[in-house]
Amino acid sequence: MNVVIDTSTIIRATLEQNRMAQRALSLSIREHQVLLTDEMAKELAATIVIVAEKKGQNPKPPLRVAATYLLRANRVRSTTVYSWCYDPDDSMFIECAIDGGAQAVVSNDRSLTTLHEYVTDEEGKRLIQEIEFLTPEEFVSKYSLS
Repeated sequence: MNVVIDTSTIIRATLEQNRMAQRALSLSIREHQVLLTDEMAKELAATIVIVAEKKGQNPKPPLRVAATYLLRANRVRSTTVYSWCYDPDDSMFIECAIDGGAQAVVSNDRSLTTLHEYVTDEEGKRLIQEIEFLTPEEFVSKYSLS
């Protein structure tokens, strides 16, 4: 299954040691095909360094985890413009999911996990109709074999 993991989930897994985010990230890398765009990769690397510095943590361990994620991921060249998300910064994850044929987007961000609830435009709904927007807990519960 093709999966998109948003930056906040990876930050929670690597810098905040959130167990459910760690399980979701590990599951997606081991059992599924993760997708990302160049824009997502750049945001991830920059955000890890910024957040690590703010928290007084060494960025190298989370960057190593991110490197594994980046190496396992299929790169997607996104051409879709998705303008129906409340947070325009989250559009890159939706666009990657659409253009990469993802079945799921994993995020703790409500602008993503509630997308099906608030998009009323028919074109906006059509573009995301086959994509699940799940929290890490929902993703692990639904797709973990254990």
